[in-house]
Order: sequence, then structure tokens, then C-alpha cells
Amino acid sequence: IYSEIENDILMLKLKPGQLVSENILRTRYNVSRTPIRSALSRLAGVGLVNIVPKSGSRVSMINMEIVKQIIYERFALECMIMKDYIAVATEGDIKKLEMTVAQLNNSYKNAKYFKPDKFKEIDLSMHELLYKKTGHTYLWEQIRKSEPNYTRFCMLDMLECKNYEQVILEHKQIYEVIKNRDTSKIEEIVKKHLYGGIDRINATFSNKFDEIFIAY
Repeated sequence: IYSEIENDILMLKLKPGQLVSENILRTRYNVSRTPIRSALSRLAGVGLVNIVPKSGSRVSMINMEIVKQIIYERFALECMIMKDYIAVATEGDIKKLEMTVAQLNNSYKNAKYFKPDKFKEIDLSMHELLYKKTGHTYLWEQIRKSEPNYTRFCMLDMLECKNYEQVILEHKQIYEVIKNRDTSKIEEIVKKHLYGGIDRINATFSNKFDEIFIAY
């Protein structure tokens, strides 16, 4: 039950600030009080739930300062990864990137079968190719580990800001930079790709920012 509740929080089925009392969760997941209580304790331990005595438990808000620091870290890292990739990539490697961009585009255009979670996986798979080719699999695995604030920030950007077309465009631009082996444009496109979500989130949630985020 822990994994199910955790996934529902990360996928925003349980929203930041939402009340998640034992009784509410017992009804929602059709389980007894004991596993719910255990799950809430574990979720509080990883920062997904805030337990307030006599007031119940609530899904934690998204800490925007942590999000910004993770983006800062990824920006520095991915600029280096792209430079390393350009230095070692074969034409076959670059062809794989081209195919991934095409898959991302096709996933979005096929409206009848479009699934946001599948779109996100294709998005991430392109980054994974860069990390693995440059021998940085461990770093990629660390990035993929769910950080509750950044994971939910990315899901909000996708589900509420509808960033799909922008993500496709930026992946095409990343591919072109790599294809042309133009290291002079790496920082510009990586910054746009990683920091663009902050601008979209600020614009979309300008009137209810405090309902979802904490800024420190």
C-alpha cells in the first residue's frame, strides 16, 4: 500500500496540501488502519506527507527552493554530459537520438493513444542515452531516483502547463546541437530546457502558488 500511495502522490492523484487522514485512505484503498498508519509514517519520513497531531495528515507542499537547486545541479551536469557525448558519439549513436526525438513526436501526435507517462519515459530515455554513452550510468540512476519535490514539479509542468510541444521542440534542438557537434550552443539549450518549467509554473499558478508550493 505504501508504493501505491507514494505513486499517487508523485503522479499528483493526491495533490499537494490534500488531507490524507487514516479514514480517508482506508476508504480510498480499501485496507485496514494498521498498514495505512505504517505507510503514512514512511511517507512522512521521505517528505511526501506532513503529519500534524490532532489535525491529521496532509500531502506535503512542493518546496520550490529544492526544485531550483536540483535544476541548478542538473544544468551543470548535463552541460558536461553533452560536451562529453559530442566528443565520443558515433553516427550510429546520433541516429539513436534522432529516433528517440521521432518517437517523442509520434507519441504526442497520436492523440487517440497518448499517455503522459509514456511521453515522459521517452523524454527521459533521450537523456539516458547521453549518460550511458559517456559512462555516467551511476549519475543517471541517481537522477532517476524520485525526489518528491522535483518529480511533482515536473508532473505539474507536464499535466497542468501542457508543456508537450515545448519539450519536443527542445529535444529537437538538443539533437541538432549534438548532430552539428556545436558545443557553443550547449549551455543555451540546456538552460532553456531545464529552467523553462519554472517560467511555465509561475505563469500557470500565479494566482494559487501558495496553495501548492512553499518558496523556501
